[in-house]
Amino acid sequence: MKRLLKPRRSIGFILLILLILQVIIVGVVVNFVVIHFIIARMEDNVRDHAIQISNLIKRSLHQSMLKNRREELALTIRGLASEKAIKGIHIYNKAGVVAFASDTSDINQQVSKKSEQCIFCHATNKAKGTIPKLNRFREIPSTTGERILGLINPIENEKTCYEADCHVHSVGEKLLGLLDVQISLAQQERNRVEARNNAMLIFVIVTIVTAGVFARIIRTQIHQPISALIKGTQQISRLNWDHKIEIQHPDEMRKLAESFNGMTEKLKKAQNELKELSEKLEDRVKEKTEELENAQRQLIMAEKLASMGKLAAVVAHEINNPLSGILTYSKLIIRKLQQKPNKDAIDESIGNLQVIRHESERCGNIVKNLLLFAKKPMGGETKEDLKQILNKSIKLVKHSFDIKGIQLNVDFTEKDTYLLCDAAAMEQMAVALLINAIEACPEKSGVVSVRLERLEEKKSIRIEVSDNGCGIEQMHLPHIFEPFYSTKSNEKSVGLGLAVVYGIVERHAGSIDVKSEEGAGTTFAVTLPINDYDRHEV
Repeated sequence: MKRLLKPRRSIGFILLILLILQVIIVGVVVNFVVIHFIIARMEDNVRDHAIQISNLIKRSLHQSMLKNRREELALTIRGLASEKAIKGIHIYNKAGVVAFASDTSDINQQVSKKSEQCIFCHATNKAKGTIPKLNRFREIPSTTGERILGLINPIENEKTCYEADCHVHSVGEKLLGLLDVQISLAQQERNRVEARNNAMLIFVIVTIVTAGVFARIIRTQIHQPISALIKGTQQISRLNWDHKIEIQHPDEMRKLAESFNGMTEKLKKAQNELKELSEKLEDRVKEKTEELENAQRQLIMAEKLASMGKLAAVVAHEINNPLSGILTYSKLIIRKLQQKPNKDAIDESIGNLQVIRHESERCGNIVKNLLLFAKKPMGGETKEDLKQILNKSIKLVKHSFDIKGIQLNVDFTEKDTYLLCDAAAMEQMAVALLINAIEACPEKSGVVSVRLERLEEKKSIRIEVSDNGCGIEQMHLPHIFEPFYSTKSNEKSVGLGLAVVYGIVERHAGSIDVKSEEGAGTTFAVTLPINDYDRHEV
């Protein structure tokens, strides 16, 4: 039911409604014109028939009036008025008095000149003597609603009248009186209603039949072909290339379906070719991807081997130098002690032992830094305030700032900077960055800035150490965090400082960035995530 009541916007439905409306409008107009024409013709026929009846009555009464047989005339009038279609007969004399009437009560009644039956002749003071045919008719209202047609038929003064023996009428008189006949229009009204009803019935039947024919034509010639085309496009949108549209008529739709099927076949062929090409391309990409992965694995392995070889060579070189010194000084001490050493020899041996201890400590520091870089744990993590760690680190290198006359700027946030971390490692990282900045700055004009801030949006703490030193050449930036890579000419630098910093930051799940401009300075930025130290705190 809802589906039937739902407004439909299909072309076929709209076209059918328009055609039915057109049929109804044309049918109503044509029906109205035809009914009006039929009724007009019926009215004319009725009036012609009334004239014939009036003339027949006048001829029937002619001899009685000519011979002045009044009783015969009255009987004839009453006899004619007994007919069902005749409602009354009146004969008026020249004075407007009813001389004869089918209803005897009307006899001798005076009729006004302004009455309907007299007004056309007596419209002016002087009677015209003639009555036009159209003005002889009038509608007489009745209490029952029945339509009654009144017809005035003038009684002319004919030759037989003024030559009669009675010589009542002179030759100059035109009219001797009026014959007024009243005829019932009930049958004509019934015929009119019947004709109108029949016309309406025929109109309704023709409209229904025409609508059915239009609906059938629209369904077979428009709705069904368009539905087939819509279904075909839906199937094509689902990539069903084997779907065929079958339309036999009309010819335009059949040709359109054939064109659509031809287009579908070409699309299917192109789709298959693209599919084959895509499969070949996928196989080719897969093959090349495997080749690239193999090449990448080989490259990574080669880089690992190269790095390990380089690291081994550097470590061997860095450790071999102090070990060579230790070995040389040990042999020298042994030789001195085997020759009954005197006090000078013993003092010299003690000095050599100091060199051996220094070189041994150097070897130990190299191994310790290698362990840090290799992410080996150095101690437990505790809840620490980075402000305190940075202040302690600054105190450790304060004498270096004083010696070189470097200005130190500190900018620490007032917010919470507590972090769960390895305090010793954090201090080592800060000292390494500060020493690196001090060594890069010029004496007396150097400026080092240390900034500590809390990044709420990133849930992290940022440590920034900047200097206005010589900067780092761009060619060295990608390698500054590699072990034993150093741009300094100082023989004491083994190139492990920044590598250790990198290892410490990475062990705390942080990141380190460096921005440097040659001749303008360098900035190291360490970002450490704010961890849940309350949950880890013991």
